Amino acid sequence: MTDTIPGTLSVANDVIADIAGYAALSCYGVVGMTEQQQGAESVRVLAAQRLRKGVVVSAGEDGLTVDLHVVIEAGVNMKSVAANLSSAVTFMLSEVAEIDPSSLHVVIHIQGMKTRGNQ
Repeated sequence: MTDTIPGTLSVANDVIADIAGYAALSCYGVVGMTEQQQGAESVRVLAAQRLRKGVVVSAGEDGLTVDLHVVIEAGVNMKSVAANLSSAVTFMLSEVAEIDPSSLHVVIHIQGMKTRGNQ
């Protein structure tokens, strides 16, 4: 049963980042999230409670942009993982935060590849 409640829904960028981070971790081929670090040659996989550090949310005239910094599993097809990841994050944000998918842009940054045993 769905009831319409009058008013507006405002969702903080940190909440959007958390939702996107958890959606990303549930995707096949994603080992973890990484923090974007200037000038660093190596990446560090973030702990589950720090996922939002691997997600950058910005709003512009053309909508909301979500940048995901991920490490994927070695040997997987990068294009397939990126497409699946973008689809999963878009779906989760549209369902949970009621963000219009047509105004949402998901950008995937693959920061590295690891085997699941080398976390």
